[in-house]
Amino acid sequence: MPVPPDLTYFRLSEFRHPELVLEEAVRFLEAVRAIYAAPLVLTSDARTPEENAQASGSSPTSWHLSGRAFDLRYPGSAELVWRFVAAVVKVAGERPIELELVNSKSDRHLHLAVLPPGRPSRMLVRAD
Repeated sequence: MPVPPDLTYFRLSEFRHPELVLEEAVRFLEAVRAIYAAPLVLTSDARTPEENAQASGSSPTSWHLSGRAFDLRYPGSAELVWRFVAAVVKVAGERPIELELVNSKSDRHLHLAVLPPGRPSRMLVRAD
């Protein structure tokens, strides 16, 4: 099911491909935002295969292709990064997720994917 219209923290217009995003994933993102208590800026959501092939550093098996992943603008302070990580962990509970913190000279973003049941959670950090 695509992005529902009844979101609290995000507008439908913020999603590039709302029709491709799983409702389960966007509800997870909404719950994270509620606990995080600060704005989150989407920079990427679901992608078509063509868009994914053009995305820098993207994997051909990216969770963006199945509507399960979001990239977000990197927070402006270390405190906000920690608060975001804590919110993700709290919402996830036992649910598998993929969280990547990218803070390099060439790229700064947060990547969050809501994984299917049975997959192991992963946390990746890329920094200069």
